[in-house]
Parts: sequence; C-alpha cells; structure tokens
Amino acid sequence: MERRPVVLDDTAGRTVADLGGPRGVPLGNLPSLVRGQVMHQVLEKWCDRFGPTYRVRLGRTPAVVTADPVVVHSVLRQRPDVFRRSSVMTEVIEELGGKGVFTAEGAEWRRLRKIAAQSTSASYLRQYFTTITEVTARMRDSWVAAAGTGAPVDVLTDMRRYTLDVTTWLATGHDLNSLESTGDGLHSRLSLLFPAFARRINAPFPYWRHVKLPRDRRLDSTVRELEVLVRDRFAVARDRMADGVEPANFLEALVRPLPDEPPAGDAEVFGNVLTMLLAGEDTTSSTLAWAVHHLAEHPEAQRRVAAEAEAVLDGPVDPAAVGRLTYARAVVDEAMRLNPVTPFLIVQPNHDVTVDTGGGSLRLAEGTPVLTLLTYGSRRDRARFPDHDVFRPERWLDESPVPPELPYAPFGEGPRFCPGRNLALIEATLLLATLCRDLTISPHTATGPVRERMGFTAFPTGLAVTLDRRGQG
Repeated sequence: MERRPVVLDDTAGRTVADLGGPRGVPLGNLPSLVRGQVMHQVLEKWCDRFGPTYRVRLGRTPAVVTADPVVVHSVLRQRPDVFRRSSVMTEVIEELGGKGVFTAEGAEWRRLRKIAAQSTSASYLRQYFTTITEVTARMRDSWVAAAGTGAPVDVLTDMRRYTLDVTTWLATGHDLNSLESTGDGLHSRLSLLFPAFARRINAPFPYWRHVKLPRDRRLDSTVRELEVLVRDRFAVARDRMADGVEPANFLEALVRPLPDEPPAGDAEVFGNVLTMLLAGEDTTSSTLAWAVHHLAEHPEAQRRVAAEAEAVLDGPVDPAAVGRLTYARAVVDEAMRLNPVTPFLIVQPNHDVTVDTGGGSLRLAEGTPVLTLLTYGSRRDRARFPDHDVFRPERWLDESPVPPELPYAPFGEGPRFCPGRNLALIEATLLLATLCRDLTISPHTATGPVRERMGFTAFPTGLAVTLDRRGQG
C-alpha cells in the first residue's frame, strides 16, 4: 500500500473549510447524524456523495470524515503520539470512574497497556478458558430448552447476557449468571450501562452535569454498586494471589505487578474493569447477534459450521481446538465485515498537523475531530469488492480476502490495537460452533425486518429466531 505519512506542523495544504460536505442547520450536521440512530450509515452515504474525505459540523465544531484507506491507516498508527481518542468520549467515561487503558493517553496509556496486554495474553487466556466454556455450556442449555417450542428467541438480549457473564467473570472472578437470573439484580442494571454511555456521548450538551434525570441517577447507582463489587473482589484476588497461584481473572492479573511497576490502586483497578466491560461486552454481543442472523438466513453455511463443530468439538475443548474451527471463525469475520460494530472511530490531533490525503495535503488544527470510517471500503466499494454485499464466509479461508488498500480494521490498528481481540474471537467462534452443532436456527420474521442501529456500538434490532434440535427440525 502506498504510504502517505502524517506531516507535523506544516503550513501548506488545504484547511477543513476547503473541503466539500453536507450543508447544516444551526446545529450543524448533528440533527442528521443522530436522527434514527443510524449515524454510521449517514456518514457512509455522504462519503458516496462527497468523496473519501469531507467536512461536517458537529454543532459549532468543524470536523473531518475520512474513508481514505491510507489516511485511516496512518491516523490509527499515529496514536497515541499524534492523535488521541475523542475528548467527549473520554470525559463521559472517566467522570464515572472509568479511567483505564481504554481512555488513557501518552505515558499513562503505555503503562496501562502493558498491564492489559499481559492480562489478555495467550498464556492468561489458557487460564481463563474454563470460564468461557462454562458460560458457553450455560448458553447452549438455555437455547436447547427453547428448541422445538416455536417461541421466538431475542438474539441480541441473550448474546448480551452471554458476553456480560463471560466478561464480568473474567474481569472480576464473579459469576453474574445473568443467563439464569431474574429480577432487578446487578445483572439487569449493568445492561443499562451501554445505552446510557451512548446517550451521553451523542448528547448535544452534557445536561447531566447540571440536572440529573431518573435514568442518570440509575446509572450513577449502578456504577457505585459495581465499584463495591470490584473492591470486594480485588481484596479476594489479593488473598488468593498471596498463595502464589496463577491468575484466573483480570483482577488477579492486576495484583501481580509488572517489573518496575507499582501495584495497582483501587481507583485504577475499577477504571480498568469498567472499561473492560465497556470494550468487551457490547461489541462481542452485537457481532454474535449479527453472525446468528446471517447463519439463520443461510442454512448451508449453518450446516457447514455444524459439521465442523461435530468433528472438532468431539473431544476435549481447549484454545487449540477453537483454533481449528476455521469456518466458524470465518463466519465471525464475515459478520464483522458486513455489520461492523465499530464502524468508525473519532480521534483528535494532539497538535496542529498536516495529513497527506489522496486529494492533497490537509491541515488539521489541534483538537479537530476526525471520524475515521474503518470498514467503508469492505462494505461499499463495488469496484474493488464486487460481491461486497454478499454473505460469503468462504472468502476468509483465502489467504488475503480483503485487498490491503481497503480500510478494514474491526479491532483498530497500530499501537492502540484492541488487546481483547483474541478473547473476543475465542468467545464468538466457540459459541457459534456449539450452538450450530446442537441446534437448527431459523429466522423469525413476525417481529419485522432486522435493522441496524448505532448506540455505543452498532447493533441489530428486531432480530429473533426459532430453534429446533439439529436433526429434528
């Protein structure tokens, strides 16, 4: 791929005002972007109209949107030194105590990244794997119980419960068991975190800093309850790790400091657990929901996943076995391509920079929001991806399914590449294989068409299926 680096402090080139883009009302383009929770789709349609790099106004703030693959790759690789995460998202998360690797920048991020990378490394994943298999079996049993009844299953709700159970157990050592729990427990309130964060991040102004609505008070209460749980579990982790055992969850990994690093304090621990929940629950659950949707619509692909699972999962299941579920993994990759849960990232330059785009150099003032469209090309570029709208997992069994010049980065790229990638892929691949091995999944269309919406991540609405035991449907 051609390299066009970011140039620092150059005075040549165009400014944001020179770019084309949609006209805006007094609030800029925000009304068009937030209406209907389809912000990512609006950005991509404008890209079709105005080209790969264009300008928008977020209220009074000028911003840049780019799907230029070279610019996207370059910007992501220049984090955190040249570009940082959107200050709006950082402020919303950190004011609730979520100051961790997800929001940190600079030297603080480098230190926390080492801890996060250690606790999600392949060696630790082997320690965590029993948790994943236990929750997967619980999810399988829940769906088997619903098989043959004809009752619609709310796919996204169940996938959120599954990933919430896995992530909470791996993060804290606490089995939330939301799959089998009822009532207004912590499990039900934690599910409110993600839409609440999304509302605040997309709000025109931070009203909650001036007046608290009932939903804001519920959010504050849930975060405080989670904080108590994490503090108690961290004390348990300290006691267990004093015996010299291997860490079995994220908290226990935090107890064991890296060389030349001080032990993590309570506030730092809570911040990292909260951001782990934010980064790991909503994203994986939406990917799984989309994958189930596509498998329900494509019975032959579903049968292929089932046949592979019968062969691979016949013996002991370990991370190596999951690695042999190549077709199930291809289904996950194809779901992420067609329905990326993080279709764009918003970053800002730390200082004035000049970016070399396909249309010439572009000057960006410090703090200018830059919306990088991560998967525009793989979803919409008909010239370089002629079957872009076709669900075809087989493409991922080829050596290079996505042309390198296309922007496709579902887990980010560069130094801030998502450290939880391997964990998410193991969760998703194993669950899909397990469900397809034992069940036939069919679409349930009575709830209406399945639509894509954008909150904290992109997610499906109206997605329900019916289930039968495989071989009995």
